[in-house]
Amino acid sequence: MKTTKLLLTAAALLWLVAGCIVSDELTTLTVQPDGSADWVRFQSNIRSTEKGEKGAEELKRFVEEFEGRRDPECVRIRESGGEILEARWVRRQEPYATVVTARLPSATALEHFCTLKDEKGEAVVQARFAQHGQRRRLTLAIRAPKDDQPAAPSKPTELERRQEQANGFSETRLITSGGQIIASRGFTVAADKRSALLDTSAVQDLLQAGGGQAEIFLEWELAGS
Repeated sequence: MKTTKLLLTAAALLWLVAGCIVSDELTTLTVQPDGSADWVRFQSNIRSTEKGEKGAEELKRFVEEFEGRRDPECVRIRESGGEILEARWVRRQEPYATVVTARLPSATALEHFCTLKDEKGEAVVQARFAQHGQRRRLTLAIRAPKDDQPAAPSKPTELERRQEQANGFSETRLITSGGQIIASRGFTVAADKRSALLDTSAVQDLLQAGGGQAEIFLEWELAGS
């Protein structure tokens, strides 16, 4: 099974399992100066790890949820006050491929979307967007469930890392519209400082060091300051 990414995804955090449907997934979240955001998810090579009737049933359910816009992230966008702008097939046969675009119209919607809760309704990720003058900051406070505290991380070999990517990869990129990143934790910042990739390995290191709690963030400064 494939665990999903923290944000915008995103689909849930490091401990929430997305069934036996696997894919290659790229998600971007472009945050505007006022805290509103545009969300785009592209998935390809979507398939089931199960065989026979069970695999066929899983894929049928996936198709029905996607066409009904009932997959977890689409539901979360609507519940956060956002709007699905487009949800279409790029390839409508196994392995499937899809693209979804959405709009989060305010900082409040962004915070709600990035705040993730467990089955008891308790936040495992709490998001905060702040602005001070020309500076903006998105903070994610992460708490591992008590019954699933992270173990001491083991560093994979290059062969193991490439094998994991071959099985299916997932990346989340945050883009800071109109600004340059000046500080971060839990992200790998691009050379032009206009975007960053969520670093799930760094997040796990922080959780292990913090006894199951960590805070990651991006801080950026708008042009013209």
